[in-house]
Amino acid sequence: PRPSLLLSARLPLASASVAAASLLLAAALACHPLLNMASFAAALVAALAAALLPAALGKLESGVATLGTQEGDPRWHYVGKFGFAIGAGTYDVRLRLKGPPEMDTMSVNMEVYLDEDWDRVDTLSPCSRAFSTPARKTHVLRATDEWSPWMGGLLEQNVRPHIWYFALSKCTGHATNSTFEVDYELRSQQHDKSELSVEQRHMPGAIVLSVLCLSGFLMRFAMLCYRFHQRSGSVHPVIRTLAVSVLLQWTAQVLHLFHLFAYERNGVGEPSVDASADILFMLSQVVTCTLLLLIAQGYTLDQTKDTEWESIKPLAAVVALLHVVLVGHGKMQGDHAEKHHENEGVVGWAILLVRVVLYLWFAVGVGAQKRSGGFRLQPFLHRFHFAGSVYFLSYPAIFMITQVFAPYLRHPVMMIGLVLMQTAAAVWLSDLFLKRGSYYELSTLSSSLLPGSAGLSPRKED
Repeated sequence: PRPSLLLSARLPLASASVAAASLLLAAALACHPLLNMASFAAALVAALAAALLPAALGKLESGVATLGTQEGDPRWHYVGKFGFAIGAGTYDVRLRLKGPPEMDTMSVNMEVYLDEDWDRVDTLSPCSRAFSTPARKTHVLRATDEWSPWMGGLLEQNVRPHIWYFALSKCTGHATNSTFEVDYELRSQQHDKSELSVEQRHMPGAIVLSVLCLSGFLMRFAMLCYRFHQRSGSVHPVIRTLAVSVLLQWTAQVLHLFHLFAYERNGVGEPSVDASADILFMLSQVVTCTLLLLIAQGYTLDQTKDTEWESIKPLAAVVALLHVVLVGHGKMQGDHAEKHHENEGVVGWAILLVRVVLYLWFAVGVGAQKRSGGFRLQPFLHRFHFAGSVYFLSYPAIFMITQVFAPYLRHPVMMIGLVLMQTAAAVWLSDLFLKRGSYYELSTLSSSLLPGSAGLSPRKED
């Protein structure tokens, strides 16, 4: 079994706050699109502050190891990993024996591995790992039915940061006739007492910057939408859809920030808030993908294609559900040795495959528009095809490039890359929809949306 999280009693309150914020978002967009964004933001921050700012006690990363000494029994159990920055970091571990009843004490080894040796671990038998060079440190711990005293260790990095891996083994000491379970708790700290692993050390500052930039963008976006509303009498659905995407991204970044602040305070963070942030950020990407697919199918470019909005909704819902399931599956997997960012492994490859399929759908749609559209439409479609392709293929590119980096760099590279991708797409689409450029002139956005008005529909030219 992988390490699990003991959740504090405040988590239901945090989850309720996230749900309430989502309802506020839906109500704001339904009643008066975009003009209530400031109220929504203030309500979200207030709700999360009420849920998270009080000390979140009673949460600790922990797990249960099943070990034995007989042939066929599990002899080795992965506990966790931590990235230590340059300096002297510390770790502390304690154990508690869970049975069987006839056992009153048991010795268990704690083994510590350096990232440079970790690839060799899987090539060795469990009881060879500590004695055939890979384990840099081995501690003998004695477990009883009460929690043992904390056993501490020191790990020093002088050249570059390293990820250290921890495991429990039962390869020495007296034999047992049956397997036994051991509760364990592991705490790791940087030289400056920070609870953040090295890959997350600079993420709070990066996310604060992201939130500030997105907040400034939202203010500018709201002003442009207000002017559009004053000029046209309404806000076009594509603009409202973009607003949903940006608000989902902003909310996700705020939730990430609260999670990291809590992580620095208690070493665990707020798992439900972190999961909500990842899901909302993924949904923001899905909404943007849907928006690009709609335009690629001719929505807003040809009034005869206005029904595309309704026809694509079920497919968009399926794609959104698939992304949520994939993110949720990744969260349920918890921590494991090869997971260095949120979309590591099968989850990341599955999302990559979905994005490639969506890109092909997008490319086919734009190709059809190029063949059926008029001469005036061609320059815009070429630019839109290029920009949309960059967006759809950004996730696969970032995911593949991330694999090249050292494990302790993969999380910041992946996270910052995706945030920049999503922010750049939001800026591009806002300019596309709200400025008087080629798309504005060619699409139905340039027509008055007041009752009784007619939209523009480009026709094929000979």
